[in-house]
Amino acid sequence: RRAQARGRTSDQAWFTGIFGGYLFANVSLARAVASRTPGLTTDVVDVQAFGLSDAPPHRKGKGEIEVRAVARTTGLMVSSLRRPDVRGLAADRRDVAAYVAACPPIAAASIDELLTMAASVRPWTERMMRNLLLRSARAGFGRSIVERLVVRLGDADLVNRLTAGLGTIESAEPAHDLWALGRTVAAAAPLGRLFDAGTADLEARLRAAPDAADFVTAFDAFRGRHGARGPDEWELCSATWSSDPALALGMIDRLRHAPPGRDPSAAAARLAAEREPLTRATRAQLPRAARPVFDRAMRATADYAAQREATKAAFMRATDPARRALAELARRSAFVHDDFFLLRFDELPAALASPDRFLDEIAQRGARRDALQERMPPFWFDGALPDPSTWEIRRERRRPDDTARVLHGMAVCPGRATGPARIVTDPFDPRGIEPGDVLVAPITDPAWTPLFLAAAGVVVDVGAQQSHAAIVARELGIPAVVSATGASATIPDGARITVDGTAGTVTVH
Repeated sequence: RRAQARGRTSDQAWFTGIFGGYLFANVSLARAVASRTPGLTTDVVDVQAFGLSDAPPHRKGKGEIEVRAVARTTGLMVSSLRRPDVRGLAADRRDVAAYVAACPPIAAASIDELLTMAASVRPWTERMMRNLLLRSARAGFGRSIVERLVVRLGDADLVNRLTAGLGTIESAEPAHDLWALGRTVAAAAPLGRLFDAGTADLEARLRAAPDAADFVTAFDAFRGRHGARGPDEWELCSATWSSDPALALGMIDRLRHAPPGRDPSAAAARLAAEREPLTRATRAQLPRAARPVFDRAMRATADYAAQREATKAAFMRATDPARRALAELARRSAFVHDDFFLLRFDELPAALASPDRFLDEIAQRGARRDALQERMPPFWFDGALPDPSTWEIRRERRRPDDTARVLHGMAVCPGRATGPARIVTDPFDPRGIEPGDVLVAPITDPAWTPLFLAAAGVVVDVGAQQSHAAIVARELGIPAVVSATGASATIPDGARITVDGTAGTVTVH
């Protein structure tokens, strides 16, 4: 109603926004949806979508339990269980592919064509974010129902094992492909020597080496399939595997050292072989009346987890033309790349024509950007966003503590792994990870996940059961704990730790 009063005709609620590479969600709205859905609670949606935190409990607002809203959310849940919708994702993939194919070649495009290409992403951001959130909610419905059905069986880790190794998770595909490239390098001495010389100018040296021709062909095929992905991929100024091949080559360099037993295809086969009899045994232990619901909830969980990750991948492909167009405009401008992205879109034509007019403004914005980047945004806030001057300074977050202790988080993939902690805060630089290390990171996105194969286990400060890190860890069979608050800040680099992806604990020895 307030939106319509301001002249907007849409009845959509704005649930999330992306700022500086961080995705901020309206937790209160998600909790309100949960409270309107039979069988769900606000605690369930917190665990599924946001993980563990010290955020305040939900406060019901006036009119929150409204008959039409309850009917709509109930209908959404029932439709999710009855017959998973595959047509919507197929339409997204088809339309994104047609849109990307219709964009003109970047190098030959004029300034006006590049500006038009950059602006053309706007309807895609609304469509794809809406579908991403909707499919995430549907996946959450299914998993929540499975959890409620099997909780009486007394196995806290059961749902994670029931949803591991599905074989349909698109965001795990780059890890499989990079693994194969890493095995190629490990098996070929000439390739190994090129990588041994360092990653600086590695792509040029590979392309110039006759012995590397087959590898280069396979690597280019990888970039053709997954080139729109990369670290910090929500942020349009960030590089991708296509625009900066060194990012992917750095991961291949780590994966070539991983032991053969980390083969994700073998792990997927093992997990699938374990999941099928486990599903039958779990179903047999449930009351007969609950079994049809269990069957539908399991199908919805698997289908929509896959759809969620596939939608994110399609989303990134849809944003890639705008990302590449803006990068080309930055290259043709008088500004360095990162400073160019401090301009508003409506300022670009004038800034390209008369850059001197914007030098002072760019300097001020750059100073503000740098000041904000020095600090860590709060994980949650209630009401007004706290003044940035009160945010924690990033470089002061690292307070290594070698005291033997146990950190508690959320178990998302079963198994145990012990090894040296390797603190990775920059996905652009994964060089520190060695075989047997446990990867400890403040936050991850899908472009980090190939690094999971180079590690014995994974610990993440934030995350939830439906986060990308959790879904991909289960797909790859890597013991993982998320929502381990403070892990990357307090665990010393190199400390011997044990990650228990069944109990949800991280032990510092």
